[in-house]
Amino acid sequence: MSQLPIDSILDDVISALTQSPQVILKAPPGAGKSTRLPQALLARHVFDGRIILLEPRRLAARNIARFLASQLGEKVGDTVGLRVRGETRVSDKTRLEIVTEGVLTRMIQTDPELDGVSLVIFDEFHERSLHADLALALSLDVQGALRDDLTLLVMSATLDDAALTTLLPDAKVLTSEGRSFPVEARYLPVARQFGYENALASRLPS
Repeated sequence: MSQLPIDSILDDVISALTQSPQVILKAPPGAGKSTRLPQALLARHVFDGRIILLEPRRLAARNIARFLASQLGEKVGDTVGLRVRGETRVSDKTRLEIVTEGVLTRMIQTDPELDGVSLVIFDEFHERSLHADLALALSLDVQGALRDDLTLLVMSATLDDAALTTLLPDAKVLTSEGRSFPVEARYLPVARQFGYENALASRLPS
């Protein structure tokens, strides 16, 4: 399995999740926070109850569910389940549910204690939306009033650290560094009569 940036802090993240009820994780795109971290949580049996992973878009939720299920050699609905509008694929074996934010809101309204859920992960939280903010607010209410054993993880590529640390003042904050590659900038003057499309096409390998 290829290395991802998140691998270097997986132990720290898991340790934080077992010690603190609220954790903030900042990791750039491609770090593996949406895939490698849930894989590790399942493989190490970190939580006895189910894990809810929130994604802001249905397409992302479906793709992540399919990928994680395929890594286990299973189909969606076994260990890894999916709940989006118009589609529910879960079973008694499901330990990780990929859901969209509106779905979590309805889950909390139906079951205010989130019975059987140990961890709620808010992925891509920088894509702020009414649904995401409401889902986090409701989850904090559940945690504060009914479920002091519920753990919340907020993670994103870019986070408003000041706002989140004000909202979650006791949360542990971790950062995963991304991978960078050298970039070389070159300037190619283009004759006005030819246009940049033709000049670009002439530079492409045949």
